[in-house]
Amino acid sequence: MLIAVLLLTVLALLLAYRFYGRFLERRLEVDDARPTPAVVENDGVDYVPTSPFVLFGHHFSSIAGAGPIVGPIVAASAFGWGPAWLWVFLGAIFVGGVHDFGSTIVSLRHRGRSIIEAFRELVGPRAGRVMFAFVFLAMIYVIVVFLDLTASAFVATPGVATASGWFILVALAFGLAVRLVRWPHWVTVTVFVALTYLGLALGYFFPAPALSKEFWICVILIYCFIAAVVPVNVLLQPRDFLSATFLYAIMVLGLIGVLVRGGEFTMPVYKGFESESLGLLVPFLFITVACGACSGFHSMVCSGTTSKQLRRETDARKVAYGGMLVEALLATFAIACVAVAGGMGDNAVTAFSRGAAIFFSALGIPSEVGVIFASLAVSTFLLTTLDTCTRLGRFLVEEFTGFSGPASRYGVTLAVVVACGFLVVQKYTSMQGVVMPAWQALWPLFGATNQMLAALALVTLAVFLRSRRIPFLFAAVPAVIMVAMPMAALAIMAVDPKLDFLQRGASVLQLVLGTVIIGSAIRHLAVTWSDRPSVIEPS
Repeated sequence: MLIAVLLLTVLALLLAYRFYGRFLERRLEVDDARPTPAVVENDGVDYVPTSPFVLFGHHFSSIAGAGPIVGPIVAASAFGWGPAWLWVFLGAIFVGGVHDFGSTIVSLRHRGRSIIEAFRELVGPRAGRVMFAFVFLAMIYVIVVFLDLTASAFVATPGVATASGWFILVALAFGLAVRLVRWPHWVTVTVFVALTYLGLALGYFFPAPALSKEFWICVILIYCFIAAVVPVNVLLQPRDFLSATFLYAIMVLGLIGVLVRGGEFTMPVYKGFESESLGLLVPFLFITVACGACSGFHSMVCSGTTSKQLRRETDARKVAYGGMLVEALLATFAIACVAVAGGMGDNAVTAFSRGAAIFFSALGIPSEVGVIFASLAVSTFLLTTLDTCTRLGRFLVEEFTGFSGPASRYGVTLAVVVACGFLVVQKYTSMQGVVMPAWQALWPLFGATNQMLAALALVTLAVFLRSRRIPFLFAAVPAVIMVAMPMAALAIMAVDPKLDFLQRGASVLQLVLGTVIIGSAIRHLAVTWSDRPSVIEPS
């Protein structure tokens, strides 16, 4: 059964890329004759034309990380592997893929600006300001969460700190080698991929010394500042390109291991419509799976960093749509891992590592080595979210304020880093008297917030298509789905007696903000658009 599910998934994703991807290209009027913002505004820092081969790794690392592993495993454990798997591959093809591809193209048509800036130009400044507030607060929250999680991982597993530091050094050397050394590209890639994998061994045999969480928070913040201001092809591009090879290796070895080993699912295909841990299947399945099928965070990466590096428009299908489909394959493999690992247990990443090691063992890889490899590889991806989000935070402020240039690059980034450093150490006392990090109190809302962002991106895409008189049903249907799911989840949480006043209040606030933004967009969809251009093309 495992083999049949994985083969069906691979076949469906390949067909989707070939046929539905081409359909989306035609609908979105992709045209290589139109110069991209990376070419027009090439500044060597943020706007850098990049090979799709390199950009795919950078993009995939930024959108993936642990997301397509943890979400599908939690959902499969709560509702059964069947609903989780169906939403992963159908959602990725028809919802998440449209969301990512569409966000990228909308950004390309708006000088590489974020989906928020596109929404502001299309719908109006008032709604744009509300959307900025919603997205910027969500972005700051993501940075705070992953800052805490990364520092905690470094304390709990010092080998991850060693491996992460090594990856940064190798990435810097890789970036220099690409620009200065005249080796064939395949030789350079081979050498530095091998050096990257050496970092896992160094982390295992030479873990960092036991240091405090506060120390690691300071170190990580310094790294985030540097990563957000240096040219993208100096650190982020090479590091993410090299780091992505871990996920490629896990998927390739794992899928071959499935074919060799075979086996059956050890968990029910369907557990019921309601889960004690998550709630109702609709809407919480769609909120929990997130990155494996559709994630609002992807729209910020697609329209924030990726659109500034595409050297031609047809590369968008390879990078954005292809990246979402590969992420769905990783999510499907994660479901297979938890299915053979005997359930999730207390930790989704641990269950994934155990399951991956079982498949690796079919290829002669010792189970202990497989567990260590999978655990370290996934843990090191925490930094990819952090550095990308810090850079995205700078972009959002620059677009909203109109600031630009070196002073803005350094000043805004410093402000974002300092604000996140302040927020990460804040504590909150729950109604039960439990003292916890402040971000943890709002964690139950994160999934709904993320998916609300996806809804806003899809609504923006529908407005963009309507403004150009392009048939937009292929975007409107996913938009309706993604509006309904987080709105329903937030409404349920707003009255959930198990949540305290802060959590219910935050749910109500997000409902209000989302209603204002989506209502503004619907009003624009309902009117007849004038013939004047509503967007500014790169020139």
